[in-house]
Amino acid sequence: MCKIRVIIFDFDGVLIESNDEKTDAFKELFSLYPEYERAMLDYHHRWFSKSRMDKFRHFVYEMMARPGDENSVEDMADKFSSLIVRRVITSPEVPGASEFLTEFSQWIPLYISSVTPQDELRKIVRRRGFDPYFKAIYGYPPISKKEAIEAVLLKEDALPQEVMFIGDSVSDYHVANEAGVRFTGRESGLSFGEHNIHLYKDLFEIADVIRLQIGVKHSETKG
Repeated sequence: MCKIRVIIFDFDGVLIESNDEKTDAFKELFSLYPEYERAMLDYHHRWFSKSRMDKFRHFVYEMMARPGDENSVEDMADKFSSLIVRRVITSPEVPGASEFLTEFSQWIPLYISSVTPQDELRKIVRRRGFDPYFKAIYGYPPISKKEAIEAVLLKEDALPQEVMFIGDSVSDYHVANEAGVRFTGRESGLSFGEHNIHLYKDLFEIADVIRLQIGVKHSETKG
């Protein structure tokens, strides 16, 4: 098996315990649309890992029967962004996140790919103090996870099997499989459905796995 040369992280539920905060923000947003509130929340839970812009277009175009009303989509997105940024900035990190980033950024390139819009994601990562650890941060829009993986493979001149994607959702698992990169799952409470995937409780556990795969000992990474 090839050594891991590059790691790509999802963000919410992998580095930051923010999945519940995002759902609470969606609930607050949906309360502004009482006629559609229940249906919107059901759709959010069913398609948890879908990007918010795709969700908002579904809500406006399909549920509200206003196809092409991009102004309402943008208004919904702006309202949601104002609700979520402070919540995510102050959410607790996943146990072991800071230690993992400090340790492994010395050895291998680290990246983020998330369905959070890129400008917002970069703002949050910067405010959390994580940005020095990452070579690049990709958010959607404009860059999907598939496109981000392709960009990383090109930038690092890496084989797919040399790249590890760390995610917490079945959509992360699928995009990793489609790109041919390796996948490690973090247990954040999201369902992987029928897939029998071993999930790790935190980044302390994942760090133990990665050390074996890059061929270093804990004492060596501590310098």
